Amino acid sequence: MTLEFEKLTADLEKMAQTTARRLSQRRERVAEALDTLHTYRTNWTAVANALQTAKAQSDEKYYRSARPFSEKEPLDSHIPAPPPPAQATIIAADGSQIMPDRHAAHLYYLINVGGIIYHHGSGRTPETFSQPDIAYPDSDEAIDSFNDTPGAVSIERDRQEIETLARKTIANRHNAQPLLALLDQRLLYWPIGTAGVADNAVVTEWGEHMTAMRHAGALLCGYIDRPGTSSVMTLLRSIFGLSDAQFNWKELGQRKATQGVTDADVFSQILGPGERSAVFANISDANEVFMAQDAANEVCFFYLNPGLSGQNIARVDIPRWVAEDAGAVTAVHSLLIDQCRILGNYPYVIARADEMAVVGRQDAGELNFMIDVIMERHGISNDITSKQGSKELARGGRTRHEGF
Repeated sequence: MTLEFEKLTADLEKMAQTTARRLSQRRERVAEALDTLHTYRTNWTAVANALQTAKAQSDEKYYRSARPFSEKEPLDSHIPAPPPPAQATIIAADGSQIMPDRHAAHLYYLINVGGIIYHHGSGRTPETFSQPDIAYPDSDEAIDSFNDTPGAVSIERDRQEIETLARKTIANRHNAQPLLALLDQRLLYWPIGTAGVADNAVVTEWGEHMTAMRHAGALLCGYIDRPGTSSVMTLLRSIFGLSDAQFNWKELGQRKATQGVTDADVFSQILGPGERSAVFANISDANEVFMAQDAANEVCFFYLNPGLSGQNIARVDIPRWVAEDAGAVTAVHSLLIDQCRILGNYPYVIARADEMAVVGRQDAGELNFMIDVIMERHGISNDITSKQGSKELARGGRTRHEGF
């Protein structure tokens, strides 16, 4: 034990005082946002003027906002979940990985995609699946080009997640309807590379899988637990800016423009257990790219209070082809709440998909042992680097978080 905790006491007291002050300020800002939301709940002219002004005067590098998808749902809507359909098929997929380690004996990374096919209302046992995939350089010359950065591996995991979900969805398109495909992440996928630009090939492939699921007759959504986005708040700040001559339009899209308040902060005060917000469309350059490839893939969203009690807020991303069909939105809403009631406040199928996908520390250790055994059969040593060996020796086999 090397951390002298007693030397942190004074700093932790200051930290608590600062946090209390921040929370008090945030409550005031949330109250202001709620007032704007209620005042302009159906003032579509003011909303349109705010969006037009924001687009003209904001800094396009930062500006990200939301717009109401339909004037049929007021801005402050809180819509209860109806009963779910009698039968449905729900498919969820998730991914996990073992990151590459250049200090280990052998260079590789592993991606494991797992998931579940849930037969809602039928009494059938859910079907689970998982598929591991190991990648390694296939020649000495390929080592330098072997992209084993954490970012590249994460992008490959995401790519395999939606590819697997699309494949399973198409294979089950004749099962009980509605057919809901579910990802444990955002739909508006935008992987940023080392040059600060999106990987266009991955974005294009992502859109192709979305389109394939639409052609299979499926509904699609991405579930984001505890989201930190502020696109509706940006809309509200834009409305506020119309009556404030000192308003700084160039700050829109940045955290300081919303004063640290997220959409979840606002909707936690509106949505009761099981309720959803109005549907909004995402305003961003990324969504423009999605629409250019397939207009039906425009990403929209609503906020959801998934719990039987409490104010935990999730965001549910849906493509336009779902958003423009009121019955489809209702099906997604009701099935998600039905799934959440199994566990209390989180969709059962996502939890099971994560369980099927996750690669734990013990799994990684056993895989490395398996690799060593097979390598030894071929007369290949399993030496690790001196740096890694000294770390393991010093820690006595423990990780940073073990031994407490």
